[in-house]
Amino acid sequence: MNEHVDLDPVDLTNCDREPIHQIGAIQNFGALIAVTTDGMIAHRSANFADILSLSEPPEIGTQLSALFTPEAMSAIGRASGMLNDPESVERLFAVHLVGGKGPFDCAIHNTDGLTVIEFEPSASDEMDRQLRSLQPILRQLERSDDLLELCQQAADRLRDLLGFDRVMVYRFDQDWNGEVIAEDKREDLNSFYGLHYPATDIPAQARRLYTVNWIRLISDISYTPVPIVPVHDPGSGEPLDLSFSTLRSVSPIHVEYLSNMGVTASMSVSLIVDGQLWGLIACHHYSGPHRPSHEARAAAEFLGQIASQMMAERERNDVREKMHHHT
Repeated sequence: MNEHVDLDPVDLTNCDREPIHQIGAIQNFGALIAVTTDGMIAHRSANFADILSLSEPPEIGTQLSALFTPEAMSAIGRASGMLNDPESVERLFAVHLVGGKGPFDCAIHNTDGLTVIEFEPSASDEMDRQLRSLQPILRQLERSDDLLELCQQAADRLRDLLGFDRVMVYRFDQDWNGEVIAEDKREDLNSFYGLHYPATDIPAQARRLYTVNWIRLISDISYTPVPIVPVHDPGSGEPLDLSFSTLRSVSPIHVEYLSNMGVTASMSVSLIVDGQLWGLIACHHYSGPHRPSHEARAAAEFLGQIASQMMAERERNDVREKMHHHT
């Protein structure tokens, strides 16, 4: 059954106003469902039944508890109870959502009075390995003396953790122009180290999303977007707000930008200092689709948060050193 949605074409003149958080579709490596406070299904992605291997999708208005196992319902209930602010996302690993299928990794957040549950097939055997590797990574980051060495360590470690062909650390100046200040890559690739990018490469509304959503994966640049059903909320007439979505579909302009660079999969981890976007760790893959496990991405997000604090500290130290030498 093809549920077809026409999305308005976007060109570079209107991309600064493009409502990418209301894109009405997700990427196809997982599925999404949004439920009301009393547990009724309000929206679902068109691939919901496929990802869960159900014979048919649930009707809008069905109770979620009629579909998901009691274990899944109580895990989701506990997780949603922990969503204390509108920007928080809770993760569940290796949950059996429906009988005999799974397990799935979930990301849960609230938006506009709805609880949004996104899930993807789990790679649960990786959990211990990822988390065991966090401690040595943190120790290595802590040992770095200055900002550039810290950024280089972060690029090396995240490339080990996530397996992308290239990982760059990218710092913004006060006008939002970016510079690549560290890189780890496959040996045969050209280096991007030291390259500068104009502020127009990341429009303002994309920067806003990078500050609320620390991590962003596009596992296959040539994916077909999966529409959300219904696209518009019958009450408000608005599309579901996907600002905090793990699976949110990607702006066609961004897809074109990446494919012009030969990128087949990409991921970014935000570096945020004092609530402001300081930079990005940008991961590019050139050899086909690439989906690091949900655990590896959660670990990368945690490392990005710690590295952000360390980068702010190193930067302040570097400034103090300079002042000291000038006096």
